[in-house]
Amino acid sequence: MTVTRSDSTADVEADSGPAPAVSDSPSLRTAVAYALLFSVPVGVGVTVMMTRVVPGSLTTPLVVGPGLLLGIAVFALVVVAARSGENATN
Repeated sequence: MTVTRSDSTADVEADSGPAPAVSDSPSLRTAVAYALLFSVPVGVGVTVMMTRVVPGSLTTPLVVGPGLLLGIAVFALVVVAARSGENATN
């Protein structure tokens, strides 16, 4: 009993090379996901708190500014910690 391959199967096997580099290193994507997970609630929470403390609307810079700055700071800290920390998978 002999088994033969079709030419299309041989072409597919010959074309399959190494996987793209993006799938080899998902650490940046994971770091950004965790950073968003932790920074967005902080930014929203501080902004909501500032709407209660400062008289004005949601578009007032004194209301939006602290929430935006703290959200960006937490985002940056989490990305740096995830990329260069003790358990980083570089």
